[in-house]
Amino acid sequence: MTISKLRFDYTPEQVEKLGKQFFSQLENQLNAIGTKQSSSAIFDLEFSLVEFSNALSVPLFLKYVSPSAEVRKASDHLETQVQKLMVDIFTREDLFHAVEKSEKDLKEKSPVQEELIKEYLFNFRKNGLGLSPELRKSFIEKKKRLVELESQFSQNLMSENKVLSFTKEAMAGLPDSFIESLNKNQDGKYEITLSYPHVTPFMENVISTQARKEVSFHFNNRGGAKNKALLEEAVTLRHELAQLLGYKNHAELILSRRMALKPETAILFLEDLARKLKTLGENERADLLKLKREILQDESPLTSYEWRFLHNQLLKSKYEVDPLQIQEYFPLETVLKGMFDIFQTVLGVSFKKDPSAEVWHPTVQKFEVWKGNSLVSHFYMDLFPREGKYNHAAAFTLISAYRQADNSYQIPFSSIVANFSSPNSEKPSLLLHSEVETLFHEFGHIMHQVLTRATYPSFSGTGVKTDFVEAPSQMFENWVWDKDMLQRLSGHYQRPNEKLPDELIQKMLDAKHLNQGLHNLRQISFGFFDFDLHTHPHLDSTEVYSKRMSEILGIPILTGTLPQASFGHLMGGYDAGYYGYLWAEVFAQDMFTRFEREGLLNSKTGEDYRKWILEPGGEKHPSELIRGFLGREPNSDAFLKGLGF
Repeated sequence: MTISKLRFDYTPEQVEKLGKQFFSQLENQLNAIGTKQSSSAIFDLEFSLVEFSNALSVPLFLKYVSPSAEVRKASDHLETQVQKLMVDIFTREDLFHAVEKSEKDLKEKSPVQEELIKEYLFNFRKNGLGLSPELRKSFIEKKKRLVELESQFSQNLMSENKVLSFTKEAMAGLPDSFIESLNKNQDGKYEITLSYPHVTPFMENVISTQARKEVSFHFNNRGGAKNKALLEEAVTLRHELAQLLGYKNHAELILSRRMALKPETAILFLEDLARKLKTLGENERADLLKLKREILQDESPLTSYEWRFLHNQLLKSKYEVDPLQIQEYFPLETVLKGMFDIFQTVLGVSFKKDPSAEVWHPTVQKFEVWKGNSLVSHFYMDLFPREGKYNHAAAFTLISAYRQADNSYQIPFSSIVANFSSPNSEKPSLLLHSEVETLFHEFGHIMHQVLTRATYPSFSGTGVKTDFVEAPSQMFENWVWDKDMLQRLSGHYQRPNEKLPDELIQKMLDAKHLNQGLHNLRQISFGFFDFDLHTHPHLDSTEVYSKRMSEILGIPILTGTLPQASFGHLMGGYDAGYYGYLWAEVFAQDMFTRFEREGLLNSKTGEDYRKWILEPGGEKHPSELIRGFLGREPNSDAFLKGLGF
């Protein structure tokens, strides 16, 4: 059944009712597949699961965005039930044998069909098929407990509502316009939440070390001891489950279906990069320490609550770049128009706003994507913070695309969810340049999701190997570091025709690589921390996190904090996978070399990119896609050049 319109006004009762309805429908379909044992079982299973997923996608999505706490709670409960149901499905012997029969009986399988069968058989075996009945019972119990842990971890973070209060004097360094946009409490103090639009400018601009330390302490204790315990129990369970399946550890299990293939390869990649960046990181820390002594008259070592402030001061003093001044040139609506123009030109599509569409909050906007006279997809944008809303930036698939039985194509629906500064009576939403970069990154994911032409839903859009999934979106970040593109994207919020000045753009470009060594060493620290937990699961997560930050980044964590308790990636699908951000960056920068050579608005290059990288989704191995687009084997030259090597 083709889905052409979505609704979002579900009540908690309707969320529960829909869950029961489609659980029952799916069970009947699966029972028929298991009984029939047909050679077409793999396709019957694939399409039954996508129909189920698409039917419940909106009720599940509401956990992250609904303004109603009751709906979010019902959606969270449904998500846990669905994840447990997936455990049940992939531990069913009748379905496992049906897919094995497909593998045996389908004589003329395409490479894509062979890969689809491999993926399903791996998922069945990953869920304990092949274990004895006694071991499988224990396996299923552990797997369902893991689902509960991951769900609770996420829920704890989204329900975080801590508010700190400061006098105007304590926030010296922040512009008056920012301070006056804050809410006041009964004592007349200004309120700072732990959302990024508050924390980022606070940590970068407030002169008071004590005030920054206070915000840093609370920000890095989100989730707290509860989430630390949930993370550590999850890590232990993952290890036990992997060992039951015959793997040394969870990382070995996960990477067996990734580009890297084994943890040793990914760890060597991180070690090599850390070695190359070591001297650069030391020099950057020395520069920050020197500045600290000059402006704070403080001889103590560099701390985690100082380095962003000092980085910002260095931007201002050495490069004359003030992020809050630059922000005035990036009103959201101007950026969106410029971004849409760029993507339309490059990818040969057009975006049309759909003002009559039903949305889940008045600030949400919906758009259609057209290619010529054909409607090819839909996407939504939910860009401002709200209480209880998902508090990072992400691209969500709402309806997966695929070729249906009648040969029609189910077009995809997706949504960007972000937390940029809200507009107020004084000024519109203004984006930091780093937020413009984030917007391009997430919109890159959206384009990957909505321009897919994959046949099977498992491979549609971002259904690629996880250590490649970030590459297409990372590549598009390069557009916000080009002079001509920045002028297209900018316009002062008070004087719309005034573009970002050439002189300021040049200073931004000169400062682009400032502290890139430390930035990448921080990413490497996260990658090592992830592998530490998922190769040696009985370690104390705080000790390991602290050790990696001190040894690799060279900046210790603040005593008494639990930053890993808000490390959502490790409880949200990136477990044993965080290295993928840097791994994918290698391919992103390599792919960008074609645009760099042929033009950032070259529609022919964009057409090739759409054809080779975006449309196939996961139907071909990433290496084959990259080779097709570049016309050669991929390499790390562009990535290393960008780091100064």
